[in-house]
Amino acid sequence: MRKRLITYALIVLMVSSLMIVVPSAVALESKDSVSPICNANRNESWTVGLIYCNDEVQSGYTLFSPLSSTITYLIDEHGRELHNWESTAGHRPGLSAYLLDDGDLLRTANMGNNQPGNFSGGGSAGKIERISWDGILEWSWTYSNQNVRSHHDIEPLDNGNILVIAWEEMSETEVAQAGRDSTGGGTGKAIGSTTLWPDKIIEVQPVGSQGYNIVWEWRAWDHLIQDYDLSKDNYGVVSNHPELIDLNFNDANGGASGGRDWMHCNGIDYNEVLDQIAISCKNMNEIYIIDHSTTTLEAASNSGGNSGMGGDILYRWGNPEAYRAGDENDQTLFGQHDVQWIENGRTGSGDLIVFNNGVGRDILYSSVDIISPNIEDGTYQKDENNVFEPQSAYWSWDIGTDMYAGSISGAERLPNGNTLITYGTQGTFIEVNLQGEIVWKYISPINQNGEMNQGDSIYEGNGNKVFKVRKYDSNHPGLKDKSITPSDYIESWVDDCPLVESIPWDSDGDGCIDDSDLDGVTDNLDLCNGHDDNIDLDNDSIPDGCDSIIDSDGDMVEDSKDICQGHDDNTDLDNDSIPDGCDSIIDSDGDMVEDSKDICPGFNDSIDLDNDSNPDGCDSIIDSDNDNVSDIEDICNGFDDNIDLDNDTIPDGCDLIIDSDYDEIPDSDDICQGGNDSIDFDDDGIPDFCDLENNSLQQNIEGNLTENKEIDWVQVSDDKVEAENSNEVVIMVSVIIGVLTISVMLILILRSQK
Repeated sequence: MRKRLITYALIVLMVSSLMIVVPSAVALESKDSVSPICNANRNESWTVGLIYCNDEVQSGYTLFSPLSSTITYLIDEHGRELHNWESTAGHRPGLSAYLLDDGDLLRTANMGNNQPGNFSGGGSAGKIERISWDGILEWSWTYSNQNVRSHHDIEPLDNGNILVIAWEEMSETEVAQAGRDSTGGGTGKAIGSTTLWPDKIIEVQPVGSQGYNIVWEWRAWDHLIQDYDLSKDNYGVVSNHPELIDLNFNDANGGASGGRDWMHCNGIDYNEVLDQIAISCKNMNEIYIIDHSTTTLEAASNSGGNSGMGGDILYRWGNPEAYRAGDENDQTLFGQHDVQWIENGRTGSGDLIVFNNGVGRDILYSSVDIISPNIEDGTYQKDENNVFEPQSAYWSWDIGTDMYAGSISGAERLPNGNTLITYGTQGTFIEVNLQGEIVWKYISPINQNGEMNQGDSIYEGNGNKVFKVRKYDSNHPGLKDKSITPSDYIESWVDDCPLVESIPWDSDGDGCIDDSDLDGVTDNLDLCNGHDDNIDLDNDSIPDGCDSIIDSDGDMVEDSKDICQGHDDNTDLDNDSIPDGCDSIIDSDGDMVEDSKDICPGFNDSIDLDNDSNPDGCDSIIDSDNDNVSDIEDICNGFDDNIDLDNDTIPDGCDLIIDSDYDEIPDSDDICQGGNDSIDFDDDGIPDFCDLENNSLQQNIEGNLTENKEIDWVQVSDDKVEAENSNEVVIMVSVIIGVLTISVMLILILRSQK
């Protein structure tokens, strides 16, 4: 019993200790809450710079080159400037820029309109610059003359070489001999010139500060087909050769740059694992993949390299009409930009992501699309209609007509699965999660007039256009050994609290630490953002708005469900579903006697079979008949087991016959106590044992002696023996009967006990 009580006490102690510890531990956790990664919502108050962000943003540094500026900027997720590089020659971008592993900036440079040649298309560059972290021009190279000019995009390789997109001008004679239909084939897509600028890709090896080697080259002009003029080069059945480019396919309304900028390739990417190159060609509404494992000679043919196809197109997607495998209804890309493979380790790795500008859609809007080409044994698969798979993108994001960029723009899949989007024509950078929710938005604050003021319109000063941006992790090799300290925002703005470091607690952008929930506690000290810290009904140091359970009495039962307010609902020693604090009687053993007055805890005090004022549950011996024999062992319940006058082991109270001399005659009727009443040889009604004077034997002896008769002692002896034998039989029978009687009694008693 004592052990059971100790166990109950320990359980109560343990539960009580938990009630004391748990709330304080939760409160401590709230106080130690981590600062937000990013916190801004300035859609209504700011026109440029950081507009919006939340904690789902990919931490890192964003690199962008405003088209109207000679400076390239690196900013953090809060929109603060971390570093910049300026073109020492004063060139605007033409158009892309990349951070290298040593912290240098590799950028294209727009040499302006005074370059040689007739190349006047959008994205014109002509030069590449490499600028050190400290702003020193380490290498520059011009690729612009009467016949060629670099444009739009470049791709730095791990070996230090650079892939470059360039135009090459083909003369009227060359174009005609190739089989070009200069009338446009009646498509209504104007051709204003008989010369063409087909695209080429070169791989450049920088040498010294200005030198170079072109170590590899691919030319679109080497992979043509036409069915216009049998007498000219490249004649064949277009639909039979999806690996070739139809020289007479024109898909740019109005003819970009008078039709000379026939393909207008604007983006390039390299896949080291596949040793392949992807390019985006806007005026074809297609992306292409070609083999980079070839030699330059093989790249000019249709054999060689890992693919065995030389420089022919391995894969194309976006416009099956371009290779006669569909019509305009099958088109999926519309003036797209910035195709690239998603990097390893990122969601969708190995797939292709592209900014789909939407030029020519029935409803003008832009989207970001991801496709997964089907490759089997190194070969890109086509469906039964000879169309390269897949039929459509498996992931796409847009915001309808709220985002339409007729040119430039880009997209990148980030390490955490988010997608960084460049809405280029409005200089807006948007990061969305996999569900398409915007988690970061920044608007470039640079136009042709320089750094803008907060509140300025992005449409002033020829706009704030940006070709595309890239985000780099803080652990990027080019940043690891750099001392990076965030400075101020790029744009000019009014700081209402200049002596306060408000980031990341300045959501509205006034420079002060916010009190978002207006509870008088600034956000950096706020325990429960969005709720009043001062409301804490249960006094557990956790404001009720963030309290998983409002529990005023600390019993881990919320107040709305509390049975016994002010007391511990879990303490119910008597298990009657009424917490002890509200229980009119705490009666653990259910005997209607409260525990504090309970004589026998755990048992019913009212049960006292032996009426000795000691409840049976705690009674060392339950002895209802007070014979010092417990009821369970009692032979004769209700009588004293110790009284057995006839010593037959049956207490007299339960003995059917009390027969001390075993003569089958109860003692109360016994004539001759101690002797057998049935032995009466002289038949005088006095048992022989008690017949001393009139004993027949004595009388016979005496009579014979008187008459001088001879006594037959032998006969007397035999009679005596016979009498004694008779007594023994009687005694044996009596014993047997007694034993049987006792056995029956014991059986009946034991059954009654059950």
